[in-house]
Amino acid sequence: MADLSKLDALLPQSIGFDGKTLTSSAAGKPDDGNFSDILKSALNSVNNAQYEADQAVKRVLSGESDDIHDTMIALQKADVSLKMMLEVRNKILEAYQEVMRTQI
Repeated sequence: MADLSKLDALLPQSIGFDGKTLTSSAAGKPDDGNFSDILKSALNSVNNAQYEADQAVKRVLSGESDDIHDTMIALQKADVSLKMMLEVRNKILEAYQEVMRTQI
């Protein structure tokens, strides 16, 4: 069984969006440790990484920024976090299928 603390280390930092600006904060763990809350938090983190990467690309393409290095880092963070989330999904589906095959 995988250690969930390692899962947090692979996810990028949480980026909040209030409708106008991005605000950076450290990725926090859900208070009650509920499985669904952990999944929601991880999905939000992946979504935020994708959003941050998209905004970085838009800034470079519009000429606002010429920092290709940070843009590529944001793209790689988004890519890695999405791939990891897909692997977590695959493991959850495998576990569900195994439970459904279990005879009572």
